[in-house]
Amino acid sequence: MEEAQEIIDQGFYLGIGGVITFKKSGLDEVIKQTGLQRVVLETDAPYLAPVPYRGKRNEPSYLPLIAQKLSEAMGMPIEEIAEVTTNNAKKLFNL
Repeated sequence: MEEAQEIIDQGFYLGIGGVITFKKSGLDEVIKQTGLQRVVLETDAPYLAPVPYRGKRNEPSYLPLIAQKLSEAMGMPIEEIAEVTTNNAKKLFNL
């Protein structure tokens, strides 16, 4: 949590990938505390595929699994997760 907050305080975004779906990652708890204001979704491809593809080659088509896990962790509709994280990515990349 401390590292995540330090990253956010420095103006960076947290890239959330397949690790959030791992049973013991604890990343879902960190995101609950930090909120979504500085979160973008990523794949870490070709590594760290989300459950149920763990151990296989990661790819962008798995992003909905990451969004779903965030939805469950935050108690928000997946559509809202998609909207917030997409808007964050647009800000980050000046789109």
